[in-house]
Amino acid sequence: MVYYNPQKLHLEKGEKCIVETIEGSREGEVSLANFFVEPDKIYAPLRRVMEYITDKLEVFEQKKDRMEEKAKEFCVKRIEARNLVMKLVDVKYTDDLKKVIFFFVAEKRVDFRELLKDLVKTLRVKIELRQISRREYAKKIGAVGICGRICCCKNHLKSFSPITIKMAKNQGLPLNPTKISGVCGRLLCCLAYENMRRPRRHHFSRGSQPRPRRKHGGRA
Repeated sequence: MVYYNPQKLHLEKGEKCIVETIEGSREGEVSLANFFVEPDKIYAPLRRVMEYITDKLEVFEQKKDRMEEKAKEFCVKRIEARNLVMKLVDVKYTDDLKKVIFFFVAEKRVDFRELLKDLVKTLRVKIELRQISRREYAKKIGAVGICGRICCCKNHLKSFSPITIKMAKNQGLPLNPTKISGVCGRLLCCLAYENMRRPRRHHFSRGSQPRPRRKHGGRA
């Protein structure tokens, strides 16, 4: 992923820094040193590199990681105790430590009011329980797809586009769910790539084919 460097920080491969993400500021590691990208090759949303990681900031990040781990352990125990049909995926504190977000997946709507009370009573901060989709879950944990490569959602996708069964039909693919579904159980994201490249296949019933044209125009 490419990040915008408005402060013109001199970053080298392997250095750690704070970057802007959809979930707030997070620690990142530089995989490529500073380089210029042509404007037509930049895709939204463009996130910023915010600052270097200093020793003091690194100590704070370690403290936040420990707090998140403890919050996750407590939440899992309360979910089991209250027999809630949901799976906790991730826990994130905001940088001011005044709010914590719990990400979870569930097949149906979950009544987590009592769980919320448990969390507020113990953690004593603002709590948000955020249900995410199966596709978002796969993006968070990462996995290997049926192609043998890291899932597109984890590897490079910035957002999710609608995927329909019609895309598979247009490409003449077998409509076997095991062949056209990803590890998340939803239709493969890559169906959209080939759908944009391939022309649509036209199907004609017997007697409905277009009549051949004569050499000098008109119908045969």
